[in-house]
Formats: sequence, structure tokens, C-alpha cells
Amino acid sequence: MYINLGLIGSPLNHTFSPFIHNYFLYKSSLCGGYTCYDISIEELEETIMMFQKFHFKGVNVTVPYKQEVMQFCSELDITAKSIGAVNTLHFTDNGIIGHNTDIFGFYMMLETSGINTLNKKVLLLGAGGASRAVIPYLLMNKPEYFLIANRTLEKAEDLSLLYEDDIDICRPDDLQGLEFDIVINTTSMGVNGEPYTDYGFKIKEAAVDMIYRPQMTSFLSLYSKDNIKLVNGLAMLIYQAAGSFNIWTGCDIIPDMEYFYKAVYK
Repeated sequence: MYINLGLIGSPLNHTFSPFIHNYFLYKSSLCGGYTCYDISIEELEETIMMFQKFHFKGVNVTVPYKQEVMQFCSELDITAKSIGAVNTLHFTDNGIIGHNTDIFGFYMMLETSGINTLNKKVLLLGAGGASRAVIPYLLMNKPEYFLIANRTLEKAEDLSLLYEDDIDICRPDDLQGLEFDIVINTTSMGVNGEPYTDYGFKIKEAAVDMIYRPQMTSFLSLYSKDNIKLVNGLAMLIYQAAGSFNIWTGCDIIPDMEYFYKAVYK
């Protein structure tokens, strides 16, 4: 039986997801394929109906549709409900089930990098869609202090109000001279190689960037001479993909990270 899988979002020019999932299919001895669908918001409903018509097993969802697809789901898993976003659609006989494996991917990225936010001072840069997968995990791990910095303060405030925990907010320009144990960049700044703005804060333990290309992102390069851990987003991408693949196929994948790092950064 051929397993149809895919990805919807826009833009998708530089996505690595087809390589990851087609590799997973090969390693699991499954016959199938993973295809990208770069679509507009007007095409979203029609595309999802097409997936159902042609018996797709599942698709991943990336920006800007992680919230828009929720209206087409007959059921949401507990993670998707708590985050308010879906990155994995599973097509079943009982309807479309929406999942979110981003938290799992983020958890595994920190775990495999030896980063623990317990009792640490943590700064989160950005209040967009990517931050939604980060905040619940960070709050579960009880940082000593948690600050969200975003250029649009109202957006950061709206995000912080979704949680009962104490979350401070500020604009990036207010970070000058502050010191944090761990800083996580969830913004898209630097994704096209442009310089990342240095806001003048200091990092004691780890800088984490959700962006994974180039390997040394603009954000991470600011701290490359400091004696701290530098972690890009490739591990998160691969582990969230493994979580989605397990939902669709039941196969537990242990990603060969060395293989993927060589493939992406060769």
C-alpha cells in the first residue's frame, strides 16, 4: 500500500522536510512519498479536501497555516489544544485529527543538547507562531525568570495572557545590559542570512535558534566567541518530523542525527 504524505505552507522553497520523511519511509521499508504543496490561504480548504479524496495518510502544516487548519479538524490532541496550533494532520476513517509535535521536537532538541531551563533565567525572542511550541515546555520546567521580548508589545502581552504563570514582557530595545542563562530565538530574523540585531544582552549558558540554515545562524554567530552552548533548530525539525511519522505509520524512528547534519551542512 502506497503511503501519501505531504507538507502545506508558504513559502516552501528551502524546506528540508521531504528529504527527512522520504528517508524515514526508506528506513522503515515503507512504500510512499512526501510532497510539498505551496498554497495560498484561498486554496487551503480545497487542498485538504483533495488530500481526503486521494486517501492521504497525513500532512505536516507549517507557516502560515498552523492555526487556520484547526477548523478542518474533527478532533485535536491535547497538545494541539493547549498550544492552539496544529503542525500534523492525520487523515482517518473517523475524520481529520490535528496534532502538534513541535513541543516534542523542542524538548528533544534541548534534551540532546544537555540544556535544562529549571531555575534558570530564560529569554524568549519573538511572540509569533513558533513561540507557541516553546512556552508550554518552558513553563513545565519552571524557570526562575521568564521574559518574552517582541517588537510589538501587544502581541507579547496577548501571548502571555494565555498562561497562568508569571511571564514578563518587553521590547527588544529594553534588553540592553541584561543577563540571561538561556536565550531562545523564535523570530525569523536572520533566516535569509541578514545580520541579527545585537540588543546588548548577555548569555551565560546557551543560545538556541529555531532557524537551522546556515549552521551558524546570524543570531548564534553573535555569541560564537563566548564560552556557551550554541544550538540551531535542525534537531527540533528532525524530531518533530519523527513524531509526525510515528502518528501516521506507527513506526518509532530514532533519527540518525550525524547523517542528517552531514546531509544538510555538507
